[in-house]
Amino acid sequence: MINHIPSYIQCPYFLTEDKIETMQCYRIFINAYNAAITRLNKEVKQYNNSFLAYIERNKRKQQAVVAQQEFEDIEVNGIQNKWLSTLEYNEQIEKTNGNKLLLKKQKHLPVRQAQLGTFEIIVWLYAQQLIKLRKQLQQLGSSVKVSFPKIQVTSTQVCNFTKNGEKRMLLKRDTIREHVHQLRKAGVFVQYQFKGKSLPVNNFINGVIFVFRDKRKGFTDNQQVKPFNNGKPLDFSVDTRTFTKEIIKKVGNVDNHSQKAEAFSYAAENSSKNKNSYKNTKEDKPQKNSNHNAGKLGGGENFPKNELSEYLRGQILYKTVFLNTLTEHHYDTYSFSASNMTRRLDTESIHGAMSKEEFRELLLQLFIKIAAPIWKGMNVYYGSWHTAYIQIDDEYLRNPNGSIPRKETLLYKFGFLVYRIGRAKRFFKSKKQYIIHFPCIYFDATRKQPSEGGFSYTAQWLKQYQKYQDLRATRKQQNAGKAGARRRQKTNEEKVRDQIKLFIKGTIALPQVYTYIETNKGIPNYFIAEVPRLLNLLTNKEFDLYD
Repeated sequence: MINHIPSYIQCPYFLTEDKIETMQCYRIFINAYNAAITRLNKEVKQYNNSFLAYIERNKRKQQAVVAQQEFEDIEVNGIQNKWLSTLEYNEQIEKTNGNKLLLKKQKHLPVRQAQLGTFEIIVWLYAQQLIKLRKQLQQLGSSVKVSFPKIQVTSTQVCNFTKNGEKRMLLKRDTIREHVHQLRKAGVFVQYQFKGKSLPVNNFINGVIFVFRDKRKGFTDNQQVKPFNNGKPLDFSVDTRTFTKEIIKKVGNVDNHSQKAEAFSYAAENSSKNKNSYKNTKEDKPQKNSNHNAGKLGGGENFPKNELSEYLRGQILYKTVFLNTLTEHHYDTYSFSASNMTRRLDTESIHGAMSKEEFRELLLQLFIKIAAPIWKGMNVYYGSWHTAYIQIDDEYLRNPNGSIPRKETLLYKFGFLVYRIGRAKRFFKSKKQYIIHFPCIYFDATRKQPSEGGFSYTAQWLKQYQKYQDLRATRKQQNAGKAGARRRQKTNEEKVRDQIKLFIKGTIALPQVYTYIETNKGIPNYFIAEVPRLLNLLTNKEFDLYD
């Protein structure tokens, strides 16, 4: 296997194990990048403060604007500065500035889990591009070699990508473009060339991430791609363990990354509840359409019934792999609100095609992902997560007799779990000195006392919250009653004002105004006393209401 980009190639192969290794390298790379962002941005802030001070001191604000525009359009080896990664861009800024600080550095932005789905599909499309190239080279002869090709993919291709006839990417093209630009800024994509929105983007995947093989060549003339840190001391002290050969052997031919989860969909192990119906395929069949529940769910997403269910099935990870991703801290920054799952789950619970067993498994894994940031920075072993998973599976989202409720009830109970774990996360964040138990201890259902520090105690927080919500609903009902009375009172006042206006116009006589006031008992007394004053103001005459 090759983990760098060669200058030329003869017979490229990108096998399933290469794909697994590439995705693992991607996670390691992104984890290291995100961990280094705080330090890098601190340096950027210090540099930009010096830049602002220099501009202010020398009064070169306009000159700085022009210099920045010119700098971004400069090409080096066919690559414009504005398409460099943030790290490379900032390095070029330092070289160009010298002692004259006319250029400002860019801030480093973190890479989120949402970008993983886009990267995975681009890798798959790139694999198809390499397959096509290999067939062409084989037809030309064994001695033919060509320059290693760049990725040529459009956002439309990613947006319309299908698997087994089902659309995999449920995002708009503009969102996909943003994902690609964020990956470029992080250094995942290198040598980036943009030639127009309707034309493919040309770039390589960073050599420290992309793994492939060439069956005919010894690679004696390889061109190394320098790592994204460019020699700067970033903290890469992350777990680099890969999946074991035994797991890969069980998994088989896998090409089914989900968008938010960071691993693959596998066939179930000794159980039918985790079965995933995806199979590896090289052809894109026409997308299946269903008019049932085809309304937009927001964010440009359009979920026919079968499509949504298949998408959510793709979020369920094989148990062993899920526990491995937890052990390797892949969900330390997971955010349920950012994952945009609320309306998807709600729609699936009512109209979806998933079984209640599958739906429950999905909710349990989402709950554990939400809880995972509590142990950020802690060395939690696989066994601890495994025990916690069993405890959660035994205790939550079940009926009292142990059976599984219907999907609407599962989602209702899941909402309570989300509140409880969210409250616990806020508590741990505010109590820095609090010692957090490992997951196998924290999710022990018998630890119900506050001094025991277990998740079970959060049920008391939930009861307090529900009691507050009940009181809030009562107050809201009482306030609505008072508001209704005020509205009726104001309406009666307006009707009296309308009668006075008719009198001023000469449409009715004054006794008719008095009669209206006497026969309508909903008029408040304080306003009746104000009627003579209103008449005096409008007619400049003295009136007594009952004179």
